[in-house]
Amino acid sequence: MNTKPNQHTCAFRLIKKYFRLALLLVFVSFTGCEGDVAEYEEKEISDNEPITPVRFLSFSFNKSLNPELPQSVKGDIEDNRITIFLSESASYKNLIPTFTGEFEKAEVDGKVQVSGITAHDFDKTLIYMLTGKKGTVKTYEVTVRIFTGLPIVWLETEDKQVIGSKENYVNGTVKISKIPAFPEGYEGSMRIRGRGNATWNYPKKPYHMKLDTKSEILRMSTDKDWVLLAEYCDKSMLRDTYAFELSKLMNMPWTPRGHHVEVFLNGSYNGTYYLCEHVKVAKSRANIDDDGYLIENDNYWYQEPLRFTTGRGLHFTFKYPDTDDMVEGDGNYNFIRNFMNDFESALFSDRFTDPDIGYRKYIDVESFAKWYLLQETLGNIEPNLYYALKSRSGKLEMYPAWDFEWSLGLAYRVNNNWVLPPATSPVNCLYHRNMYYSRLFQDSYFTERVKQEWVKMKEQYLPVLTGIIDGKAENIIDAQKKNFQRWQILGEYTSVGLVRFATWEEEVSYTKQFLERRVEWLDSEILK
Repeated sequence: MNTKPNQHTCAFRLIKKYFRLALLLVFVSFTGCEGDVAEYEEKEISDNEPITPVRFLSFSFNKSLNPELPQSVKGDIEDNRITIFLSESASYKNLIPTFTGEFEKAEVDGKVQVSGITAHDFDKTLIYMLTGKKGTVKTYEVTVRIFTGLPIVWLETEDKQVIGSKENYVNGTVKISKIPAFPEGYEGSMRIRGRGNATWNYPKKPYHMKLDTKSEILRMSTDKDWVLLAEYCDKSMLRDTYAFELSKLMNMPWTPRGHHVEVFLNGSYNGTYYLCEHVKVAKSRANIDDDGYLIENDNYWYQEPLRFTTGRGLHFTFKYPDTDDMVEGDGNYNFIRNFMNDFESALFSDRFTDPDIGYRKYIDVESFAKWYLLQETLGNIEPNLYYALKSRSGKLEMYPAWDFEWSLGLAYRVNNNWVLPPATSPVNCLYHRNMYYSRLFQDSYFTERVKQEWVKMKEQYLPVLTGIIDGKAENIIDAQKKNFQRWQILGEYTSVGLVRFATWEEEVSYTKQFLERRVEWLDSEILK
């Protein structure tokens, strides 16, 4: 709105000023009060001064006035909203705020508020009304929350030892706060170590936590093993969520469940993490029979003490059975190695399309088609490849979904060259027409199964996924602020994070745009 006075208004004010001055001069001629003229002129000048904004400059709870708080807390002021995050152990009740600003009077429900004196219960949003010198009014919504609203995971190591190894556990305790969404909480003893490959080298470390007793955490499966993913390079902090939620919609045999949490390590805030189920064989996780297998093909196979290499040169390591119960050349070892070699021989034979003696004898085609579409839809460059054989009499499946740090355009590679992606995307290349898939797509049967699953992806899964991701983003809208105050990397280059934006909101928007354009391009590529 244009608030600049027009010419008529200015002229009227000038006439009004001199009319009042003339009256004053007449009064002076009778009384001799010349000093009043100067006072009047000074007052007229002050009336035309710019109006000072009415606003809060600070709003906080000082520990000296609120001894029940573990520490002083400063509020975040944005426009007419003030948000204050308390630790999980603090109370909303009878808190005394300290505030400064540019105003004459502050009121709540018509009662004058005095900084450092007036107490309130902040269990609901309070409306503070500020009044300026000339009657100007501005209101603020003041909301107090338990930190960011996410569950808080308090990790304490024995004697505050540093978690400095991926091999050696450190003893400690874990406590998970109670919040309305998860009122159960948790408290117990645990051991903790580092995890990951490249991610272990980042400043914000990921962890593998092993509880002393099998327990349910945040309504996920009862188990000892849990993972805290740091999501350091993924500044949207949503790429794993995209993958796991889409995997569930696709009804994959098992998808790790997880929730965003806030992690405090030995009393210090360490950022927002994704607490999720560890990839392992168990009844409530990868449900594989005693004589089954869960094997992995990734780039770090050479670090494992027990592994095998197929005739086609692919390297595999074991997630199950436990390598402590197996040695190279024993029955368990030989069975899965021979199985994979037989599968490869059938796949690359002249009669590979034969349903009885070709590759279909060895693999679950639907599982391979779903895994392929999950990875390509999200543009995942380097996933963990897990192969599950439920039992020796079963067929090979591909699951679970894992490792989506290099997805949704975060890292962009063409012909093995790293480049910045075009601003409009899409990433118009297929990442997984290699390994076994290069051969599978030579069979019209497999191609048709992929097309059938793609139609389900577009019509059933992706429309639902959009709403889920919006909700997940809303859930961490406060958490991301704290995380990026702790780790000031927005707009910065971080390892594979070629795509980088100045704000979290832009990071999230980019994932959505990338997915939309990726789907448009894949649709023409898959259905052609």
